[in-house]
Amino acid sequence: MPPKRQCILVVDDEPKIREILKDILEHKGYNVLLAEDGPAALEIVRTESVDLALLDLMMPGISGMEVLERLMKKTPGLPVIMVTAHGDIPLAVQATQLGAVDFIEKPVEMYDLLARIERQVRILGEQQRSSMAVEQSLERYGFIGISEIMQPIFKLIDQSAKTDIRIHISGETGTGKELIANAIHRLGRRSSRSFIKVNCAAIPEELIESELFGHQKGSFTGAYSDRTGKFEQAHKGTLFLDEVADMSFMTQAKVLRVLEGGELQPVGTSTVKEVDVRVISASNKNLEQLVAEGAFREDLYYRLNVMKIHLPPLSKRKEDIPHLVDYYLSRYAEDYNKIKMKISRHATELLINKPWSGNIRELRNFVEKLVVLTDSKCIETHHIKRLEGTVKLEREFESDLPLQDARDDFEQEYIKNKLIVNKWNITQVAKILNINRTTLYRKMQQFGLEEFK
Repeated sequence: MPPKRQCILVVDDEPKIREILKDILEHKGYNVLLAEDGPAALEIVRTESVDLALLDLMMPGISGMEVLERLMKKTPGLPVIMVTAHGDIPLAVQATQLGAVDFIEKPVEMYDLLARIERQVRILGEQQRSSMAVEQSLERYGFIGISEIMQPIFKLIDQSAKTDIRIHISGETGTGKELIANAIHRLGRRSSRSFIKVNCAAIPEELIESELFGHQKGSFTGAYSDRTGKFEQAHKGTLFLDEVADMSFMTQAKVLRVLEGGELQPVGTSTVKEVDVRVISASNKNLEQLVAEGAFREDLYYRLNVMKIHLPPLSKRKEDIPHLVDYYLSRYAEDYNKIKMKISRHATELLINKPWSGNIRELRNFVEKLVVLTDSKCIETHHIKRLEGTVKLEREFESDLPLQDARDDFEQEYIKNKLIVNKWNITQVAKILNINRTTLYRKMQQFGLEEFK
């Protein structure tokens, strides 16, 4: 199948320039669409698939700058090269801040223009290949990862899935350890059987033995019926022991016996049951260090850690962030019955450069809030900065604040959310809060909320 010819939109009010550019670009193999002004350009973008636009800055009627702003809202990913006269350089720089990828001065040097277009076309090709890679990684692994650092991990998944080798997955909280364990199970010979997850940190110590191995009715207070443990539920399938470092020494010893002998004994019985289970473990703690400190059994560590997969933090795989953002925008738009939002290039760059100490989980939660709180069809930098202020307050709520400060913070956050949800309708919000408009305005001024409009 021949490669798709890129479509370039030329927007210029001078017919001669339009025709010259059309002839040269078509000779180079591009499809070319022409627009004599801003409204014609916006209509073409609405109805046609355009890959790149050449946009004249100075045009009668709607200026090139206004056309650019509208294009960025309609198609934020569209590369736009501004064409400008020599004296308009400051405006051209402003255009790049609004989202234009480049600008070139008149009179246009054709070799220079073609080089700039070819550069953008190469970038488009890389983006399309990245999108295909994202779809492939999602389909195969249920995990987005086109960054170079993720490729050896996917290779390990493919290799280990073919066997029953025990695997320990390490990595910070929120990096996706459970997704990797699930991928190994789905791609392996046990995929038709159960994948059972146990969060060892979430189960009280007095119950974890019963949770893992089951119990007989009446074996302890609260045991009102027989219970099948997680090991038995995972028979012929996979058991995922998440946060395995949080198991007590007593539980570690019993897990070790099951791994060594393939047998377990439910609590309160003398019955021994055979189990055939593939075990995958995970922890956000350093097991090697815990073993050295005497806080984790060395013999169990070697039983669990036959093969190790380490997931890097999101800060080490920033090239995956735009694809993760796009995926979660689609997912949460569907969940909340909203039209899928687009995100501007500058907003994407802002997200790429955030630290994301909570990794993918933090990014996912942030995008979910963006979808809920943003009414615009395109997410811009001011939407992100506004939400960052909200998240900052949420973190402050978790700290040790004096009561009055906590009340003020809560009141500020509550009023701001009501203003956002009700689209800054002061009368409506005052009615909801059961206060008069004057009081609401005073509180908005007190909390500096006018800047969020």
